[in-house]
Amino acid sequence: MDDNETPTFEPDLIRAIFKHIWIKKAQERERNGFPNTETGDSEVGAGTSKKNRPTSANTNALKLSCELLRIFISEAIQRAGTIAEAEGSTMIEPTHLERILPQLLLDF
Repeated sequence: MDDNETPTFEPDLIRAIFKHIWIKKAQERERNGFPNTETGDSEVGAGTSKKNRPTSANTNALKLSCELLRIFISEAIQRAGTIAEAEGSTMIEPTHLERILPQLLLDF
């Protein structure tokens, strides 16, 4: 299969997930009394200090994150499928994922 045909996550989806998490973290910091360093969608000027810049990810970082997630999920499915097959099951169940997750996280 050609690299362009490999199913993967859309960078816009990953950016939206990251942005959601960054906003939640900023709100949590604000509630805990730390200054808010997130300013939403505002553009960063050349003279803006690092402390006041919104968090963002460049295009290459998003593509890499998409690929990492694709590989992580593929590996999780393969390992859980192996466990399910060894138990004589034709479906992957949550218990199969629970069994492979500790080693999978260590491997990544």
